[in-house]
Parts: sequence; C-alpha cells; structure tokens
Amino acid sequence: MAGFTHSVLLYNAKAGASTLDAVMGQAVPHLAASSKTLELIKTDSPEEMESVCRSAAERADALFVAGGDGTVHLAARILSSIDTPPPLGILPSGTCNDFARTMNIPLYLDEAASKLSQGQLQEVDTATINDGTFLNFAGIGLVTDASVNIDPHLKERYGKLSYFMSAMQTMRQSEPFNVSLTIDGQSYDEEAVLVLAMNGKSIGTHLFPMQNIDPADGLLDVFIIQSSSFAAIREWFSLSKPHLTAEDLEHIIHLQGREIDIRTNAPMDIDTDGEIYMQTPASIRVQPGKLNLLVPKEEDIFT
Repeated sequence: MAGFTHSVLLYNAKAGASTLDAVMGQAVPHLAASSKTLELIKTDSPEEMESVCRSAAERADALFVAGGDGTVHLAARILSSIDTPPPLGILPSGTCNDFARTMNIPLYLDEAASKLSQGQLQEVDTATINDGTFLNFAGIGLVTDASVNIDPHLKERYGKLSYFMSAMQTMRQSEPFNVSLTIDGQSYDEEAVLVLAMNGKSIGTHLFPMQNIDPADGLLDVFIIQSSSFAAIREWFSLSKPHLTAEDLEHIIHLQGREIDIRTNAPMDIDTDGEIYMQTPASIRVQPGKLNLLVPKEEDIFT
C-alpha cells in the first residue's frame, strides 16, 4: 500500500509509562516513515477518545489506535457510525489483543507498526447491538462473569493469565439460565451457561481456528454452551479441530446468522469486546464490510 498523506495515532495516556515509551520509541518511527504528516493525539478518558476519534476521522487517511481491546472497541464503535471512515490500524498494547490475533497482526509494537504501515486493506464486518457496536464478540453468562470477577491486582501482575484464572473460578460457580434466541427468523429456547455471538475468533487470547469463523463473511457465529461440566469444557477447547462440524457437538450448539435477538428471564449483563455497559434483551445486526482494516500483507504473516 502507498504511503499516507495524513495519518493520526491515538494513544491512551493512562496506559502506563512503559507502554507509552514503547509506542513512542517503537511504533512512531515506522508510522512517521510512511506518512507525509503524522499527528499524535493523547487521550485521557474513554469520552475524550470517542470525541477525538470522530474528529480525527474527518481529516485522516489512516487512523492508528494504540491500546487494548477496550480502546479498539471504542474506535470501532465510532468509525462504524461514519459513512466513509478512514482505514483503521490496530497497534496492540493491551492484555489480550484479541481482534489483533484474529487478523494476524503482530503483538509486538515495532513489528505491528512496520507491517501495518506497509500493509494492505481488508474489509471487516462489525455488528450493532442495541445502541452499541462490537467488533470481536458479544456474550452473556460465563464470559461476563469472568470479566467481572477478575482481580485487578492479579491482572496487573499476571496479565492474560488472570483471565484464565478468573474463568476457572467462574466455571465452578456457574448456574445455567434460560435463554431465547431468534436467529434469522428461527427460534431457539435453550438452557445455557454461556451464549456468544462471535465476529472474531479469539477471546481471552484463546484462538478458535474454525474455518467458518470469518470476520468478513457477513455472518456471526453463535455458540451456546449448555453446561460447565468437564465434558462441555473439553468440547469447547476441541473447537479448534479442523474437521469438527456442528453435528459432532454434544454440549455446545453452533449456529450462524445475520440478525440475532437474545432474551433472558431477567436482565443479564452483556460483555461486548470486554466492555460491560448494557443488558439483555439484545438485538444484534451484522454490518457487512463496515470497516477497512490495515493488516499485514499475506506474504508477511508468517515471516
């Protein structure tokens, strides 16, 4: 891809000194070399991030965001509301960096900035959910409980391992709930401990390389896990098997759709890309090819 005329880099001032040093020392030189002008903008709050992202999108021909899944979620939400948003470049500097993993973006800032500044464009889907938007996933049940139960001190000390520790603890305490889903007009009434609508294929750094999970196919993959039994957990981690089909699953239901409605007996918190700020009922609609994402060139992915 040709160089940029005016690129903008947004970064979170609260990310910590070591992360900010890495952004300035490792990412900025690559972006500056590929841009006639590079504008750096520091944000101090989610509200400022949203405001700055919207205004920067009006003048930039490439918008880079340095941060974790929450920062990427905010940027995707704003850019999805714009008719012709600029290309988005994700510079992963968070704990899990799940959508970066889905898109084969390197997890080291210098390598990510190098590959993206010389990369290619790929259209990816987003999805609206009630009054919000998500890029990677939306879920209720175990995934939300695990996020809420994470000890911030453990997260700071152990990073992504803290998500696994919280998930294990949450599984032991989980209780099934009744959920009603309508997927492209077809109704389902199930008992579940977890319901996920996935656009990407990584949650908490756990990658599901199923061939039919594709963030650019105009579909969401819906998973309903019916219990937290050992058999169900083992089946969940077997989803990476290349020839596994929906008929092979005994404890997990796998469906696909464009329009998904989720209802529960009582309101339940919804986790969208790791952010929790809404409850069921949920109305989800795919936005096919809504964003242009900067990704490494195919020949660079495994180099």
